[in-house]
Amino acid sequence: MDNRYFLITLLFVLIPGALFAQDDKYKLEFAPDLWYNSVDGIRVGARVLGDMEGSFQDGPHRLDAGMWLGTNFPDQPVSYYVSFTEPVPALSEFGEEFNVQLISSIRTGYNRHGVAINKRFQKGFDELRHQEIRVSVLQEKATENAYRLNAFQETDWKTLAGIEFRTSGFTSLGALKTHLSFQQNVNPASENFSSGIAEVKHLTELGKGFGLNLRAFGALVSSDAPLEYNYSMANRVPISWLNNGVTRAGGTIPDLFFENGLVQIAGGFNLRGYSKASFTNSGGNKDYTISYLGTLDKGFSLNTELIFPNYLNTLLKRSIVGDFIHLKSYLFQDIGRISGIRIEDDISLGFQQTVADAGIGLQFSINIPDWLGKDRGLALRYEIPLWLSDPVNGEESFKFRNLIGIGAVISL
Repeated sequence: MDNRYFLITLLFVLIPGALFAQDDKYKLEFAPDLWYNSVDGIRVGARVLGDMEGSFQDGPHRLDAGMWLGTNFPDQPVSYYVSFTEPVPALSEFGEEFNVQLISSIRTGYNRHGVAINKRFQKGFDELRHQEIRVSVLQEKATENAYRLNAFQETDWKTLAGIEFRTSGFTSLGALKTHLSFQQNVNPASENFSSGIAEVKHLTELGKGFGLNLRAFGALVSSDAPLEYNYSMANRVPISWLNNGVTRAGGTIPDLFFENGLVQIAGGFNLRGYSKASFTNSGGNKDYTISYLGTLDKGFSLNTELIFPNYLNTLLKRSIVGDFIHLKSYLFQDIGRISGIRIEDDISLGFQQTVADAGIGLQFSINIPDWLGKDRGLALRYEIPLWLSDPVNGEESFKFRNLIGIGAVISL
């Protein structure tokens, strides 16, 4: 039996067995779910959370799943996602859980099945200070590129062995989070490649509504990696777009917004002023020098936001909605040293370059628990990159430009 089907079978055998083998009452909570993309049309479905009564998603047999039907009835109209997490009591203590997680999903033209081992380290009751390590093996395959704004290059099965390390804590100046991640494809049926990232975020409150947020990011991708694992200047790496419903498939956000550089997806090097320089394809604008598909295989960037108070956010804080709606105003500056491929007259040339941008922005964020009690946060940014160190198409460095950003650049 193909190993991916074995994983799916094992997943659906273990879940019912674990549920019904217990004497205590198991609780399932359902909620309807609607979404849209250009291939499925309106996706109609339901999500479900399962856990033992009174455990609040921190006990045994934790289930997070969903199933949807595409009303356009594409070739594969039914899609699903299942995650089942089982703690290992012998290796767990209070605040320091060790668990095994089974994952399976077939949705928006991408299959992902695998297993992960997670361990959390925490001293005492302070949940804001902890470390987490995750080791995973995932079997993945792009099955339908019609869902992609730009087609994924690798369409054979990949077996991705990965390790992640995250920390959350504080310095004398504020909150600090770090993230290290490495992945290696070990499947001989597809291209052998590896990728790694390092990210550090620090938030400092300066008082009277002022603050200083910093983010440092570095990435290194092997030269034989598929394009979907490479970076662009402004947006997060394309393969990670699958992790968010807003960017998982084309059409949820109109494709034209990306082609015009109007929309920027937070993450990666996040040189947000260069969103217009991050898109080109066979029918695109050849004056743009960096491919949206991602032709940056290594680099380092620093994102800075200086928060300043605004009257509208002050009014929100005084109202009942101030607990879950925020309006942040800030000055931003991004600088990065990047390496990759420059496209000139249809010729690919290697290059290294240091680029920077600066401007002013406004971020609207909302975080309201859904019907299942899960936090559903959304951050939308309107930003004006007034200055670019290396503008494209002969533009002036100082010029009025604007963009809509999806996701917070620096948040904990």
